[in-house]
Amino acid sequence: MKYTVCIILFILPLPLLSQSNQDQIESDVILKNNYQEPSPLDLITPVLLRTTDSDFNNEYHPSSSGFWNHSAAHFFSSLIIPGSAQIANRNWKRAGLFIAVEALSIYMIVDYRNRGISGERKYEQYADNNWSVVQYSEWLIDYHNFHGLNNPYLSELRNMVEGNQPAFTPDEDWSVVALETLRQVERNTLYVTTDDLGANNFSHVLPDYGSQQYYELIAKYYQYQAGWKDYDSFHNSLGHTDEQYFERYFIDRNGEYASPMFYKGVELADRFNNDFRRSRVFTSLLIANHFISAFDSYFTFKLKQNRLQAASSIMPGRQIIVNYTF
Repeated sequence: MKYTVCIILFILPLPLLSQSNQDQIESDVILKNNYQEPSPLDLITPVLLRTTDSDFNNEYHPSSSGFWNHSAAHFFSSLIIPGSAQIANRNWKRAGLFIAVEALSIYMIVDYRNRGISGERKYEQYADNNWSVVQYSEWLIDYHNFHGLNNPYLSELRNMVEGNQPAFTPDEDWSVVALETLRQVERNTLYVTTDDLGANNFSHVLPDYGSQQYYELIAKYYQYQAGWKDYDSFHNSLGHTDEQYFERYFIDRNGEYASPMFYKGVELADRFNNDFRRSRVFTSLLIANHFISAFDSYFTFKLKQNRLQAASSIMPGRQIIVNYTF
């Protein structure tokens, strides 16, 4: 009985061992039949790029479309539509940033431009109702008379305005004064200032009515201060009456003799000009956003492309080791 048990124990593992060998052979056959050669990226990516699953989703991945396999496509796409190449390659944060800047810039450009146009019209209406070329011409004539200035064109201007009162209506006032005659008078008019310092002739001549320069100059240079409606009443408030009446025929270099309406015009002009300047600033930002987005997508694509090329150049030969343990 003792020997029988030993023989049984010796013989019993043989079928198991035989079955194990059979399993090994079948596994080798299955592995051989199902074996697929791995992609180079499957071998290189874990070692060189070290990306996790979450990193992979945020990485820059060229689209499978042939269009996106060229750096020029990335550049010009984002140059035309900022953020478009970033969207195509799943750079969501950058795409969102460029799109947000684009939308903000367009909104601010339109908003400030509309404000500027509205403010410009408001100022022009204000100037038309409160500045008169007839009143300015009459002041020039009295200015010459008081200071004893010679001007060969003054008599012609006097004949034009004599007997006319300023209407502060452009159509009426400009029907009285010939612009070229007024300009000749201005070219030959000497500055007489409150500080009695020597001065040259007037630095500017009145531009054509309705032009951008016309509206700019009448609320910018003190030689035009006397054309504003409240000029005489303002000097009356300063005490320039009776013996001091002549003070209104001087030009103060610091603008102290310019009336409140003159400075109201300055304020309105500055306001709409600032709106136009802000619109131009956001236009520059809009252009910059296009180029920054374009170069960002271009260099990002080139950088990733170079990394993949570097990885491919050091890829080992077609070798693979499979360990299968039962």
